[in-house]
Amino acid sequence: MKLRIYLADLTHTGLGTATEAFPLNIGLVASYCLKNFKNDVEIKLFKFPEDLKKSIDEKKPHLLGCSNYSWNCNLSYHFANYVKSIDKSIVTVFGGTNYPYDIYNQKLFHKKRPNLDIHTFYEGEKSFSKIVERMLSNMGNVKKIFEKPIPGSQFLNKDGQLICGEKLQRIKFLNEIPSPYVTGLLDKFFYDKLSILAETARGCPFKCNFCNAGDAYYNKVNQFSNEYVEDEFTYIAKQSNKHDVRHVTLADNNFGMIPRDAKTAELIYSLKQKYNWPKSVTVWTGKNSKERVIDATKLLGDTINISMSVQSMDPKVLEKISRSNIKLDHYKAIAKELSNQGRPEHAEVIIPLPEETFETHVKGLSELIDTDISRVEVHTLQMLHGTPYGDDKKYLEKYGYQYKSRLVPLDFGKYNNDYVFDYELAGVATKSFSFKDYIESRKLTLIINLCFNGYTFNAIKKYILSNDLRRSDWIKYIYKNMDKFDASIKDIFESFVSESKSELWDSEEELINNYSNEENYQKLVKGEAGGNVTYKHMAWILAEKSQILIDDICEFSKKFINSSGKIAGSIDDEMNEIRKYIKCLTSDSFKFTNSLEVNKKFKFKYDILSWLKTGDKIKLKDFYNKGSLIINFKYDQDQLDVKRDAINRYGNNMSGTVKLIQRAGGIHRFHRKAAII
Repeated sequence: MKLRIYLADLTHTGLGTATEAFPLNIGLVASYCLKNFKNDVEIKLFKFPEDLKKSIDEKKPHLLGCSNYSWNCNLSYHFANYVKSIDKSIVTVFGGTNYPYDIYNQKLFHKKRPNLDIHTFYEGEKSFSKIVERMLSNMGNVKKIFEKPIPGSQFLNKDGQLICGEKLQRIKFLNEIPSPYVTGLLDKFFYDKLSILAETARGCPFKCNFCNAGDAYYNKVNQFSNEYVEDEFTYIAKQSNKHDVRHVTLADNNFGMIPRDAKTAELIYSLKQKYNWPKSVTVWTGKNSKERVIDATKLLGDTINISMSVQSMDPKVLEKISRSNIKLDHYKAIAKELSNQGRPEHAEVIIPLPEETFETHVKGLSELIDTDISRVEVHTLQMLHGTPYGDDKKYLEKYGYQYKSRLVPLDFGKYNNDYVFDYELAGVATKSFSFKDYIESRKLTLIINLCFNGYTFNAIKKYILSNDLRRSDWIKYIYKNMDKFDASIKDIFESFVSESKSELWDSEEELINNYSNEENYQKLVKGEAGGNVTYKHMAWILAEKSQILIDDICEFSKKFINSSGKIAGSIDDEMNEIRKYIKCLTSDSFKFTNSLEVNKKFKFKYDILSWLKTGDKIKLKDFYNKGSLIINFKYDQDQLDVKRDAINRYGNNMSGTVKLIQRAGGIHRFHRKAAII
């Protein structure tokens, strides 16, 4: 008899698909098992809870393995409970990063989840195979499985003692794991149009203390071979082209630091030419080796979304989080070079980190904004297991951390008539960063997202620079004048502040009790609560108040320039032209219908397009054209295809707009393309 194994990397489906990434993790575990045990095992993979339940009801497994991350831990445990209710002999296994690293908290984790039999730790392929090996040796006798430790895993014995297996060595030669793409294990997920997740290397040489990848176990970087990567990516490209799958995310921690990453970029470029895939790529760049990062990504142009994990610009804070070996000048140099090449990139910042203050935080954001970066993303600190923030009470006390429970955006659903919610612990204050500072940072972040991130207000940003002013001062001016926006937008700002507070709960129990109320649960289903608060309110403004927003930003910009005393010629006339240009550019950007007016033609007094291509100090007045210039604003076919795909994926409603803004890689992708006639 074959050992029947169900492996699940589940996503919530309470409001569409919460996580759209291919289940690469369980695919790798499955391919490694099939290689080692061949015909002794039968493995099925699952992404969606509905599919898993159907298969369990039709034919129960001997072993259920589920991924354990902050966004699906409770969902996974729901199914551990479900299979145990059917048959107590079904072995349940978790694997993933949402697991404590110290024995005390590991024991608590298991005691809280009595229907979880085993949790693996570190790399999952080897450890899970050890469980399978143990089960194959004891078919029909589940009790014997737990008579001695299992390498790479932990479990509670009948006496409530935590039994810890030996730590397994990492897989040095990653080619030992057959590609789950090439072997066809992941084929069925192409039909769901999920986002491709791939990796070319594992490990991170840095020791950032807020990240569980900073553990010494992962310090050495191991790689898949060039041949392996080429075969896998070619297979993915062919399947993606067939099923209209557009995006790929590379899970590598520091893309660009390894010399061969340039070859990977060349490969992706060649596949795009041959198979029209991928439409876009997301990577997290290396934290040093700026020349390699720039070279590795140059070929992909604006296809690639480059994320730089800056976290803080304050050297004292960086030292506290074990990042003092990472050079801030590295990020600045990358940002400047990519900007010169017209390529998008964004910097990620975390609040609140140890000894960060609101003042140092704002100073850091200002530095980034003035460093030619195209987007700045501010994230709330997650108190992750495997880090001092998640597992070390003394560390939390030292810095005076306050934290709250909040629903992971969209991670909820009703399964087997049970409400299931996945939550995260969010850091909201320290001794040096008050809760008031946290809320003010959130407000500033919303303004950055609306006014600075992407390309919507690029013409104003350039106009600011041409008048010898700083873009960061412009952003701070708008932030300080949030109460002077149009009343309809002020109402949305107030809703944003209110929801930034109301999404936080003192405990998991309070959160669950609140959302388990059917009336409150329906608010989640309707998108009225529980989503990403920042993107939700961005979408609200952009979808319903964009023209008012543009008017307000233009007026604030004029006042900002006037207040500096650096008035450049006819500011009213020039800003009116810029206003018209931005409105034409963004017309219907977030109108998702199957029939859109493609072309819009308007006369302009200034050659704004040519001006935008010049240096920062060049004045718009030098491009006066007496009103004879005609600019055509149009959507290209790819944009229209993306919009139609978005309707099919997310729905033609506000919740769909939120998802699109969050997942599209920048709202500028939905702006009209401008060209002089």
